[in-house]
This record gives sequence, structure tokens and C-alpha cells, in this order.
Amino acid sequence: MTNEEENKLSDMLLQSLYDYHFANDGGSYHLPKAMVDAEPSSKLAIDYLIEQEYATDSGQGTDNLVLSITPQGMDYIKNK
Repeated sequence: MTNEEENKLSDMLLQSLYDYHFANDGGSYHLPKAMVDAEPSSKLAIDYLIEQEYATDSGQGTDNLVLSITPQGMDYIKNK
């Protein structure tokens, strides 16, 4: 996967988190870690969003990623 493809995937995932946030009254998106680990490109994209502080994972110690968009992530989407 090229950097451009990774960036597109990261943007798509962040847009999904943004939409999910507003559709679910600020709720977090739950995703099984095994599912993410099975798809390396998705794992890279999610790790990138967390590293850039566009998203957070509050699912430490569980079998799920619990992803939420951050204010920085919202600003990124709004200004895209």
C-alpha cells in the first residue's frame, strides 16, 4: 500500500468516526482487535489517527478498540 493509499484510508476512517460521533450522540465506535489485526492496512491507518491525536482508543485491556474522534480530528475533517 502506498502512502497516498494509506492517507486516503486514514481520511476515510476519520470521516467515519466523525459521522458516527454525531449519529450516535458522541458515542465511541467499538471494533474487535482481532478484526483490525487481520487487516494490516486498517491497523496502520488507525494507529496513524491515534498518533496524530485525531482519534483515541479507550479500549485498553479489552478485546476491542473503542475509538472516538478528538477535537483535533473534528477540526481536520471540517478544514479538509
